[in-house]
Formats: sequence, C-alpha cells, structure tokens
Amino acid sequence: MAAEYFVGIFENDQQNPLNHLDAERKFIDDLLLDRKEKFTKEIISNGGVDEFINKGTKLTNTMTIFHFSGHQGDGAIQLSDEVFNNKGLIAILNNAPKLKIAFINGCSTDAIINKLDKVPIVIGTTTPVYDHFAKTLSTRFYELLLNEDDNINNSDLIESIFMQALGFQQGYYKEDNQRSSMALEELSKKLDNYIIKINKDAFKEKLIEIPDDYPIYSGFKKLEQEVRQEEDLDEMLYKYYPYFLCIHLYKLSDYEDDSNSKYQKLGADRFKTTRRIFNEFLKFLKFSSYSIIWSISKEYPEFVKELDPKVKEVLRNNLTMSWQLNDQDRITDDLAFIYSNIPDDYLKDNSLWLELKKCAVENKKDFKQVSDFFFTQHIDQNQGSKQLYVKAESFLRIFLKRFRFLRSLGIESIYDVFYYQFKYNSERSYVINKSYYPIDSRPLLQGYETGEILTMTDKKVTIDINVHSVYVCKSEIKDGMLVQYRALNMSPFYLDINSTSVAADKIKLYYLDRYHQTGNKLIYEAIDMESLEDKNKKITVPRNPILLENQSNGNGSTVKLIEEKKKLLDHFNTIWELIS
Repeated sequence: MAAEYFVGIFENDQQNPLNHLDAERKFIDDLLLDRKEKFTKEIISNGGVDEFINKGTKLTNTMTIFHFSGHQGDGAIQLSDEVFNNKGLIAILNNAPKLKIAFINGCSTDAIINKLDKVPIVIGTTTPVYDHFAKTLSTRFYELLLNEDDNINNSDLIESIFMQALGFQQGYYKEDNQRSSMALEELSKKLDNYIIKINKDAFKEKLIEIPDDYPIYSGFKKLEQEVRQEEDLDEMLYKYYPYFLCIHLYKLSDYEDDSNSKYQKLGADRFKTTRRIFNEFLKFLKFSSYSIIWSISKEYPEFVKELDPKVKEVLRNNLTMSWQLNDQDRITDDLAFIYSNIPDDYLKDNSLWLELKKCAVENKKDFKQVSDFFFTQHIDQNQGSKQLYVKAESFLRIFLKRFRFLRSLGIESIYDVFYYQFKYNSERSYVINKSYYPIDSRPLLQGYETGEILTMTDKKVTIDINVHSVYVCKSEIKDGMLVQYRALNMSPFYLDINSTSVAADKIKLYYLDRYHQTGNKLIYEAIDMESLEDKNKKITVPRNPILLENQSNGNGSTVKLIEEKKKLLDHFNTIWELIS
C-alpha cells in the first residue's frame, strides 16, 4: 500500500483562464503515476464546488499532501464554477490528521498559509504570480521531492528541495529570453514571491518517528506512580474513580494480567478505551448539569423562573440527541453554556457542584480540542497511525493530572428489600448497595458496610426519589476527618439494572442515551459496551404505563419491575416539565 496520499485540485476560471494550469496538472499526474508504489493520488480538474466538497469529505482524513492551483483573491479560492472561502479551507487543512504538506499555488496565498499552523510544511505566495512561473516551480518541486527515498518525512530535506527548485528557476527561466539586468531583476521579484513555512510543533506531532516498542506500559505506570505519590494514594489509581470511568481505566492499568495485554500496547484497542474515558466523562458532565438544575428547582422554586429560555432549549435538544451519534463535539459548547447560566449562589453549599461548573466552563477550549480529536475528525481514520495513538496518550495524561476532583467521587445504588414485604407506621426500609467495579476493596468508602439498611418515613424524605436511585458520593477531608456524603442524584440518567436483585454483587450501569420524543420513550445504553452481548446493550422504557408492562430488559425480568420501584419516569417527567 502506498505510503502517501496526494490530493491535487486544479481549477481554471473560464472568464480569466490560466494558460499553463492544465500542463501543470498533467505533469504532476504523470509524475505520481510513475511513483505509484509510494503515492496514491486523487487529481480533481475543474470539478467545481460540489466535486471539491464531495471528494474533500472523503479524502480529508486520508491525504498527506494537498495541492491547489488556481486563482485566489478577496478571501477565497476560485473554483471553476464558484468560490470557496479561505476560512473554510484553513479549517479543513488544519484539522486534517495526516496532512504533512500543503502547497497553495495561486496569487497572494499568504493569507491562507500564515494560518495553517497545524500543517507541518506550507508553501505559498506573498504577491500575484505569473502563470508559467507557478507551473514550472511546482512541477520542479515535486520532481525533486519524489526523487528522494525519504520523501516527505524530513523538514530540513523538504526545505532544501524547495530552495533547489527556486535555484533552478533562478539559473534558467525559459520565458526570460533576455539576459539583461532588468530581466534578472524581474526574475528575482518572481522568485521572492514564493515562501515556505515549517511548523516545527506540527512536524513533531505528525512526523515524529515512533518505535514499535513505544513505552506505553512503563510510561503509564510511571505516571500512575507519580500521581499516587503526590496525593498519597494507597491503591491503584483506577480505584479512586467512579464506576463509569474506573471500568475503562482498569483496562489500561491492569499491568499484571496477560490476557489484558492488548490494552498495554500502542494500538487501536488502547485508543478506543482512552476515547471511551473521555466519552463517559463528557456524558457525566452533561447529566450532572441536569441533576443540579433539577435539585436546585426543588429547593428554590423561583430558580425555574430565572432559568434562561435558551438554556431550556439547549437542555431539551441534548435530551433528545443520541450520544451514539458522536455529537460530543457539540456538547462541549453546550456544557459551558449550561453551567455558566447556573448562578454560584445556588452552588456554594455543594463543593462538587462548584467543581463541575468550573470544570465545564474553564476547560471548554480543551474539551473542544479533545472532542474534535476523538469523536469528529478521527473516528475511523486513526487506525494504524502511531502519531495519533501517542497524541491520545498525551490527552490521557492531561485528564489524569488535571481533573483530580474526580478521584473523590463514587457511585452508589439504592434498592428496596423490605418495602413490598411490610409497611409499618408509614415507615419504609431500603438497602444501599455499595458494591463497586472491580469488586476489590475501595478506599473511598472505608468504614461503610456493603449493604447498609436505611429506614425512612413517608413524611420525611431524606433521599430524593428514594427507590432504586443512583447517586454520586463525594469524600472530603474536614478537620482531619474523612467526610462522605451523597452529593448528586443522577436518576434517571444512570440506571443500575442489578438493583432489582438482592443477590447482585456489583453495579451494572446503563445511561440515558436519549429521550425519543416521537415514540415517547427513554432509551438506555450499557456503560461497558464492548463486554456485553448485543441483546443486553440497550433498554427501552416507554412512558406509556400500558406499554411499560410488556417491556423486557433482555434477561427475563420486566422493565416495569425496575421502573415501578425506582420511579424513574416520575423523575424524568419532572425534568421534562422543568425545561419545557
């Protein structure tokens, strides 16, 4: 398979034709054909804006060289039928994950190349250029480049090749028939039009040579040891995270398990697991915002009137938008907007709520970058790219070092053992399930029994929703003592389907993927998708009580047994009414 992918766009304007553009295209096309063992090519000639967009959509994440020849001016490149805004082209090229060289061969293209700071090698012009000169320089540059075995993986080599191409032009330019001093002066002006820009940081990121034995195992283990030493942690790092995060961090941290070795290598399995960590983290931030708003509205009814209608619209849209559609790039902007519209006065008594707001608002730009990397630009194109795998590791390091507050959280599930057996003087008894994944001792909740019986009355509700709820627990050190409390009720956004079984020994968490408005139903997805059978990955909960009776969760027990006790729909209805 060819190592490089060349995408060439050659667009002529019939009203102002470039006489040598077609010759340039043909020369480069033939040149690449002779090097087909190393170069795959896609040459687009006068395809217009539709062809540019259609082919660009397919090739943006594959190309390693992008070349444009044609007119440029007034903030746009000229295609054969319409113009294409420079701003759009810059965004495409800056976010092309494998792009190494961009050659924008037109008049005064420095407005483009100066903003291509994420492309390792950029070539363009500072003033209008002559058609024939543009053709001869680009063809000679590619001819020299393709003669090198190393091709385009060495910035110093590429720069020297570019200077050689200019040198051949300086020495002899066939349209310059006179060799007078004036002719030489004009030639120098033509040469000075072209510039090359080397973006060193982009080169390090995209073109760095990664050895096959890249030290993932030792590197991640060293990072974990640093964090544990800095924070005086006794257990392995993943055990300090709530279920939806630790279940994936566990795979990256289980160094001693030979069967788990695929996650200790620089490859697709580890990349997908790292991506899932960010997926679950953004999801947690999203559902936390709903839960905080719901909790505030219960205690402060006036808050509902203060809630910006635009916030309600964003909340509604995100409840009906499936997480599986890879819309995480959109939720990063929405999260900052939602949290910024929750006044601190309502958050000041809950440290976790304040931390969540700070996290969403202050890290908006970084979240957007990570989301673009993992979910938008690189969903399928990351396979086989060591550079992208290493970049994923850098994001993982940032996550572990920056979001320390996550290590003080735990997930707790509440399930009813006695309520349907007896009810005495309006009293009800519940069991709090404190099993975590993995089923090892967890330092977060030391001193708590696995099954804690809670007795409460109908008149005094000490826990929201009461039955089959999923909580985020927070631990803090106050006056030298470890204090733990239930900081956030996440029902109905997280659902523990094991909570219906007294024999359940660990939490089996599902999250609310979306509210299906047309079908009037809630659709849940399993947290640990890859370890479950297809039939167990999804639960559908209709809001129609009659339909609810006939639903099954895939292993025999009806969803009604889950939802009737959990009162999940009551909670969801409250949320929906709040934002409608």
